Amino acid sequence: MADFHTKTFYGQKRSVRVTSPSKQVPYIFLSCLNRKNDGSWEKPSEGEGKTVRLSIEEIICILEVLYRRSANWRGYHVFKERKTEIYVGWEDESRQVLQIKIGEYVKKLRFPNLNFMTLLLDHILKEKIEFATSGTFETKTIKKAELDEEAEYGLFSEHITAIDGLHIVETTEFSVSRNIVEINAKIKVESPKALLITLDSGEEFWIPKSTIHSTYDVTEKKKSQIMLVDKWIIEKNKILK
Repeated sequence: MADFHTKTFYGQKRSVRVTSPSKQVPYIFLSCLNRKNDGSWEKPSEGEGKTVRLSIEEIICILEVLYRRSANWRGYHVFKERKTEIYVGWEDESRQVLQIKIGEYVKKLRFPNLNFMTLLLDHILKEKIEFATSGTFETKTIKKAELDEEAEYGLFSEHITAIDGLHIVETTEFSVSRNIVEINAKIKVESPKALLITLDSGEEFWIPKSTIHSTYDVTEKKKSQIMLVDKWIIEKNKILK
């Protein structure tokens, strides 16, 4: 069984590349690349194109779309000053053409590349569940330290809605390094894991309770409260706007 996987799905002007650097790390890289005027392709190694890292959970979300059990998946990655929106979904209800968006890059996949990507991601997912979540502590730590150059991250899933008989899933991947900001907000609705808040500006969005680092009163819904929250969740909702 191979340790490394890479596959580029080419089009006339744009391509998408799937890269798994090792079966022992719990993520892959997804890149969108443009063809240059001279006929060559953008190179991620030179900082060209757009590349994002996808976790095992996000691979599962994409496969739900590929197997036509979900209408689309939208992810928001917030790392330091880098903010990227990722979208994987069907172009229309026939579900024959898949759209992959990373930031401003858009790539469409059709048969047989659509089937190829499905089989590849399914294979990679099984590999990572077996090898990226097991092993001896010593060998696992050394190999992951050599391969993982990104900061640690967390994942927050939200807005799971039924549409046309299929689900829509949205996730946010964020750096776990804390950068806290102060906001004034009213609490509109409470769920077991999140609060629907309204800022003084009128902006309204869900915020996970795990990102709040101050006390708050869910019974007080008419007055604004001062909250200390992780900066990434505010930045993420600015992306949504």
